[in-house]
Amino acid sequence: MTQYTSQDYRLTEEGVQADLQRQPQLLMKLAENALTVAESLRDNYFKNTAKFVLALRKAIYLANEGQRLESPLKTYSVGDVNWSEFQDEVVTFIDGGIGRVQISSQVPILLRVGSYCVRTGERQLTKREQFGYYPVILGDLEGGSKERKDFPDIVRITAELLGGLSALERTPDLNVLMFHGPLVYLMGGYAGHTPFTESDIDLFLNQYASDPAVVNGLKEKFLHEAFVDLYPQMTDRADEWVQRRLFEPLAWISFLYRQLILVARNRKPTPLIMGVVERGELREFSERVLLERVFHGLRVKGRLDYFNQMYGRTDLKTPKSLLDKLGYTDALLMAMLLRPGEYSEQWQINKYEGLRQGNVSLPGESGTSTVNFSPLKPGGIGFPKVSGCYVHVSETTEPVRVEMFEEFGKDQLAGAARRVYLYSRLLPGYGFPVGLDIADKFAHVPAWLTDAYSKLIRHHLGVSLQRGEISDNEMRRILVQAIYMTHRDWLFRPTS
Repeated sequence: MTQYTSQDYRLTEEGVQADLQRQPQLLMKLAENALTVAESLRDNYFKNTAKFVLALRKAIYLANEGQRLESPLKTYSVGDVNWSEFQDEVVTFIDGGIGRVQISSQVPILLRVGSYCVRTGERQLTKREQFGYYPVILGDLEGGSKERKDFPDIVRITAELLGGLSALERTPDLNVLMFHGPLVYLMGGYAGHTPFTESDIDLFLNQYASDPAVVNGLKEKFLHEAFVDLYPQMTDRADEWVQRRLFEPLAWISFLYRQLILVARNRKPTPLIMGVVERGELREFSERVLLERVFHGLRVKGRLDYFNQMYGRTDLKTPKSLLDKLGYTDALLMAMLLRPGEYSEQWQINKYEGLRQGNVSLPGESGTSTVNFSPLKPGGIGFPKVSGCYVHVSETTEPVRVEMFEEFGKDQLAGAARRVYLYSRLLPGYGFPVGLDIADKFAHVPAWLTDAYSKLIRHHLGVSLQRGEISDNEMRRILVQAIYMTHRDWLFRPTS
């Protein structure tokens, strides 16, 4: 019987198939793909995938050994990282949760952003970890298009950014700020919301800072930038927008991102700011980096029929057509190519493709105005560029995507990958940073809580109606109490 080393066995067809069979999450995804692809692709879908992955593994290995000039995928190791490297490091994890209390409106009205701050290596519990809340009641907001399904997302993204900015401001020695989810979302889909009013921004900022000077300073800085440069490029009603002190949601969010970067740049050392995504559905890295190199090599060798011969097709001639037909995603391909303890090279993620002209209504108006959102793209007073990579933590989980601001450079991305891997190893069966898991549970507004408070609200409404004592302030007090509960309310949720 042939004896293989671990690396040699990975570079055989039997080794690839064994790896896939050992990872049930990959088998399930491949089985799902096999059922959804065209019938002509279903035969030997699993075997052909294994053959393709084997060819990629061999190419990567030969490039790493210096036997091939170009690799389809550059990989780096983080498996040697240990806790001693980050002793006494201060880390804050941020996540937001939305609760839906159904009374007479379909709009969610409870949102809270939780922060979980840890000093690694500290033995005293009271000094080692701290929890913070950032609550918002969506029903209080005048701006935003409440009829849109993504209205809660706009509010949550804004609140999470202010929560992160608050964490930076109140923790001068903060080393790492980690968000649950993308660092920057695909912003084009959120264009066209009704601008926030100043009272909306006050509602956000009063939770961010108790000092009125800080609140007013942040508002005035945004309005000055918007009046001088941004609003004149976006709309012919710029003077009216500034006069009415309106805050266009995407312009405001891009400003908060720039503030995060500004505060971080003024710190020595510069804190790491990142977003970590689990179970992502992106395929951008596969299309623009991995498969683009594969198809370039096939063009050079005159073998553009490689995939067509493998799958018995005639239309698999580009990375996009291959991904469209076969259903591969970044996470799926990276799980088959990266070994646990490795991360991929970085690439610039396209977050702003959909930022173009759209129609916007102003608060108190029924008509709409045409607004150009393209000035918000990177390059001026707009959103920052974002780079990402994939980190593979364990064989039982898919790789996670790590996103960072591109201007902080490759060294910061490498540092982020090392920390994400280390924190995730504390949850080996989940493969996700343990601090984000805690922040997620902490910020989550569970169904049992909102159900209980919806009953309390209905009871309060009934009693108030009978007595003729309906009070908005009292109702708001109940809702805020629902958001706050106690610092560890998720520990006291009902058991199954």
